[in-house]
Amino acid sequence: SNDLTYTVVSDEKRCVTVVSNEYSLRLVDCRYEFLCAMAAEQMKKVTGHLTCPICYELYKKPKYLPCYHSYCEDCLVKLAARSNDITCPECRKTSDVPTEGVKHLPNNFYINRLLDEVALKRKVEGEEKAKCDECLKEDPAEVLCMDCAMFLCSNCHGHHKNSKQYQNHSMMPLGELKSQKETITIKPKAKNALCQEHELELNFYCETCDQLVCQYCIMKDHLKHDHDTVKKMAMKQRKELEKVMEPVEKMITELSVACQKVSSERDKIGMQAKDVEKEIDRYYDDLHHRLQQQRDELKKELGEVTRQKKKEVTLQLEQMEGTQAQLESVRELNGAMKIGSDQEAMLMKKQVVNNVKRLSDNYSKSVTQPVSLATMEFVTVEEYKKAFPQFGHLSDDHICSVNCEADLPQWAIKGEKIQFKVLTKNQNNHLCHKGEGKVVIQAQTGRGDIIPVNVMDNKDGSYSASFVANQVGEVKFSVTIKGQQIKGSPFNVNVHATYTAINRPSKVVNGDGKMGAPRGIAFGRNGMWAVTDETNHCVWIFDGQDRLVRKLGSHGSGNGQFIRPLGIAFDDRNCLYVSDINNHRVQKFEGSGAYLLQFSNKKKGSRTNHPLGVMVHNNEIYIAESSGNCISVFQFDGRYCHDIGSGDLSYPYYIAFDTNNQLLVADYGHHCISIFTLDGNYVGKIGTQGSGRGQLSHPCGIATDMYGFIFVTEYGNSRVSIFNKDHVFIHSFGSSGPGPGQFASLYGTIAFSPAGDIYVCDKGNKRIQIFST
Repeated sequence: SNDLTYTVVSDEKRCVTVVSNEYSLRLVDCRYEFLCAMAAEQMKKVTGHLTCPICYELYKKPKYLPCYHSYCEDCLVKLAARSNDITCPECRKTSDVPTEGVKHLPNNFYINRLLDEVALKRKVEGEEKAKCDECLKEDPAEVLCMDCAMFLCSNCHGHHKNSKQYQNHSMMPLGELKSQKETITIKPKAKNALCQEHELELNFYCETCDQLVCQYCIMKDHLKHDHDTVKKMAMKQRKELEKVMEPVEKMITELSVACQKVSSERDKIGMQAKDVEKEIDRYYDDLHHRLQQQRDELKKELGEVTRQKKKEVTLQLEQMEGTQAQLESVRELNGAMKIGSDQEAMLMKKQVVNNVKRLSDNYSKSVTQPVSLATMEFVTVEEYKKAFPQFGHLSDDHICSVNCEADLPQWAIKGEKIQFKVLTKNQNNHLCHKGEGKVVIQAQTGRGDIIPVNVMDNKDGSYSASFVANQVGEVKFSVTIKGQQIKGSPFNVNVHATYTAINRPSKVVNGDGKMGAPRGIAFGRNGMWAVTDETNHCVWIFDGQDRLVRKLGSHGSGNGQFIRPLGIAFDDRNCLYVSDINNHRVQKFEGSGAYLLQFSNKKKGSRTNHPLGVMVHNNEIYIAESSGNCISVFQFDGRYCHDIGSGDLSYPYYIAFDTNNQLLVADYGHHCISIFTLDGNYVGKIGTQGSGRGQLSHPCGIATDMYGFIFVTEYGNSRVSIFNKDHVFIHSFGSSGPGPGQFASLYGTIAFSPAGDIYVCDKGNKRIQIFST
């Protein structure tokens, strides 16, 4: 091929591709091989990518930002001098400056290696004087060690050649090198990275901190951490990197297809704009034509009405003027009779009387007012001003499938009806009310069986869906709108067996043997969960794979310390609430573990009385006061609201909420589950004292699932009892003992993981037992 690729470092992917037909750069066993010919014209192209975008000079001490754009260290120092952060000049992403300064940003060793390549080439070509890389005198170099990529003077050449370590290295005089530059391969010596603090080689890797460190760092900060030499750890890290990189090719392929699709859509948008513009022109041209036609018709009508009205009043005027002339003639005749003879007057009397009578009759019948008035006007429809915008408007409120959402659960129970919603949204991420595009939901089991899904259009941009799975296993849901998958589709829902099959745990967790007395348990984001440890006076944090991540707190009364922590809960922001029973308070922490505040004083002169269970519900904190015999309600900022259950509870332990938005309290002293409305009204109870089916003995922990099933841990019976949403007992599991599925001192509570597994705090056996249905 005429187009080989040459890879250099730049942009988000840390590399770009430069086309060349003269050279390429390869990464072999963590070394770059410069495969020549290194033509001067081609090298200029390479150096163009080694230019700092700020100072437009070759990089000096290149550092890269979190966005992977690289700049000289001095250039970044100048940028950071203006504020405490750096805004990337290329992508405008803002990054914090390390506390120690810009020099502690990561070095871009890729660019450094390429800079070494450029320097090496310049020396080979004679563009830069080659000095000895070995001795302090820096005498003129005479040979180049092809293995070390070191220029050596005559003296150092002899030492190098006679050394056992380097005796098999290939040496080439500079003159001969220059003449054979088209065919040789030079392997530049890799430079080991140095510790920015101690300027020693980073020859060790701390696995605990996931970073390279020098020997001094090991002694100072990492001696008790898991660490080893870089050489030993490199193979392990490479294998981990291979696993990390496995999905990259798939993502690249998917992105390539997606880019083509987006590019095609961009072209369609341009073509559609032209079509819509033509539609607008056609519509308003037609509208203009219709308006012009209506104007002409109105003018024609106006002309006809005007002619008719003028004709009518003209005829009336002529009649009135004729009558007026006759009356004036009679008046003149009457005047003549006054001056004429008696005989003439007698002869004319009859004629005059008859004319006056006739004219008087005609006058009384005539219309003295115009028969047609100038009352014409153009009557407009004022509503047109409001209607005018409705003549036509540009609409882009169409469903955008990638913004549509469905709240399918991760799990379901065999035979139980599950309901969820699909929200159709436009490109602005708002509910789309146009209703175009039918939502299609297809559900299929792993065996290929189709599960019927009922879908109802709510006519408000949302769709309600429901299904019942009658097979245990994974069900794949495909949710499409106008043939396109919505965000997150296809969805996987794990269908579990009914709760009556629960018996033995599928897994046991003890925090690597560190767990002392687990009492409270709660789940946060991404499957993370936390457990209060009563005897170790701390909280253990686990990840989604049930691996111990860190410890929170220690014994004491200071902020972030505990004396017998029991209850625990997460809110929607992943903040953590821990009841500190012997310090009479509940402490709030950020998800990172940083202390925020505490709930202690309900009102002046009082405090939370031995707080035990903690729950977050409807943006409020519910705290079971075991000695106060009530449930106290607080706001997120620690302000006290009110109490629930005062006088109705006896040593309340843990709490939960059912699907009817009612408060469920494990009423330890009354051997039942007490039920309250959120207003504090007592509703009733579940269970009576005893060990029979549906009876309870010292209930402690309580949890509910999305179907309304209620799980209760019983200290007195060393078991977990299960009730349905109608409070009917259906099953119990567990007994007293240390074996799998057995419990000891079952004072702990219970919780559901996002996947639907049941986690039970087995205090006496110092473990968490996990049950899968």
